[in-house]
Amino acid sequence: MTDRLRDFIERYFVFVLLFLSALLFFLNLQSRDFWAPDEGDFALIVKELKNNPVVPHLNNIPYGEKPPLFYYLTYLSKGIFFFLKDEVSLRLVSGISALSFVLFFFITLSRYRDKGHAIFSALILVSSPLFYWQARYLQVDMVFSVFICLSLLFFFKYYRESVVLFYYLFFIFLGLAFMTKGPLTLALVCPVAITMSISKKKLRLIMTKHTIAGIIIFLAIALPWYVMVYLKEGLPFLYENIIRQNILRFFDAWSHKRPFYYYLTTLPLDFFPWSLFLPFGIYYAIKNIRHDDLMGFFIIWFFWMFIFLSLSSGKISKYMLPALPAAAFMVASTIKKDQGVYNTLVFYLISLIFLILGGLLFIFKVDTYTEFKYVRICLGCICVLTSLFMFFFAKGRRLSLAFFTLFSGIAVVFLIANISVYEKVNKYKSPKPISEKIKSLTSNGTPWVYYGSIRGVYVYYADNFAIHIDDHKEDDLAALRDKNNAFFILTRKRDVDDVKRVLKDVSVISEYNIGDTQMVILEYKNKG
Repeated sequence: MTDRLRDFIERYFVFVLLFLSALLFFLNLQSRDFWAPDEGDFALIVKELKNNPVVPHLNNIPYGEKPPLFYYLTYLSKGIFFFLKDEVSLRLVSGISALSFVLFFFITLSRYRDKGHAIFSALILVSSPLFYWQARYLQVDMVFSVFICLSLLFFFKYYRESVVLFYYLFFIFLGLAFMTKGPLTLALVCPVAITMSISKKKLRLIMTKHTIAGIIIFLAIALPWYVMVYLKEGLPFLYENIIRQNILRFFDAWSHKRPFYYYLTTLPLDFFPWSLFLPFGIYYAIKNIRHDDLMGFFIIWFFWMFIFLSLSSGKISKYMLPALPAAAFMVASTIKKDQGVYNTLVFYLISLIFLILGGLLFIFKVDTYTEFKYVRICLGCICVLTSLFMFFFAKGRRLSLAFFTLFSGIAVVFLIANISVYEKVNKYKSPKPISEKIKSLTSNGTPWVYYGSIRGVYVYYADNFAIHIDDHKEDDLAALRDKNNAFFILTRKRDVDDVKRVLKDVSVISEYNIGDTQMVILEYKNKG
């Protein structure tokens, strides 16, 4: 890379980063409907906030899994961007949070590192599949992760510069993260800050009166809602929110129960292709931990989150989202140097992977899903071109150019997905058509039942509360039958036999495939 080109990129990169991130995070958000399971639940909770702004509700029932800050922010976004479709206005919170953090991440690293390191770190982060996807998705995890990461970055700024304002900002964002997902916040953040202080023999930074003031600030943010919700709902709601959804779920999860090594199987794909550089990045970080405060901070950050989340009995790949900035920094520490046998070999390997992917897109099952024909050709060409240029630059040991080639290829693939892929996939995954069928059938006031684990997306698009009966609760279904002469039922096809055992006068109205799930609408009419 020439000095002139490097100077130009470094001088104007913040604007380039802003533009690229906006394209990746916001372009064509309306191309798909809300998808099950989580997006529809959050959309419905936000929709119901107008009825009770203190206690979140899902399908008109108090919902105690998480504190309400994410719902409030999403509700505010819906109000500000009322002229946009809900599929856009509600998702903007995740995208704006991601964009804001990427810019702050870059600016912060630029203060303590050379611009090149900051540039590489920011580009790695925005092009990580998990980070990119969560920025476009209506889920709590991006907002929560941004608050977590901002809290940690402000702690490091306080550690490095001893500016008390940064310490107070640490507590402010800690409180905001707590109000987004609850007590998990303290377990993720505080050990990192304490370990950093102990390892660098700077306990005096936290053994101060400012810590007491910070705790007061934290409580001022976190306590008011808990007091209000206690006054409205009592102890059972707080037990669900604090004890069951955090402590009990950590030790004995009732869903997503996975082995200790689970994240070793998911992180390589969620952080691909940068995960292939991560082993050397971790080695380099450990090697320099004593002489480099920032490197030491990020290695503590990454390892604590990885170990703590691995210890939890309940695991989902997206939970590793707040660890990605640390991983991006460690990878950038080595990948930005135009040297190193390991990184050169990794670029060769990625070139081969992209070449194989490009070939498969041209020849594998080309007659399946023919609407993707031209998209496959475009993606195949991008993969092959990325592979060839990356191999050429890696062979010449110009690893910085190989990096920018790889990033550009990933960014173009993501943009093509934004423009064309998700819109085509939506017709296979959207729950909107079956929900609108329910809305039409119940327009005369006939009640409808959701039989199974509730999915708020169907209620959201049906625009009509459902009578919810959990699967295998056949006694509840029988009690409903005894009270109503007619109603409609939405359930999975696998549960139809359970329904028919209880309801003899039931018939199938229609069937829909929602992704891999077969859904069925049934009608019950008492003929006796």
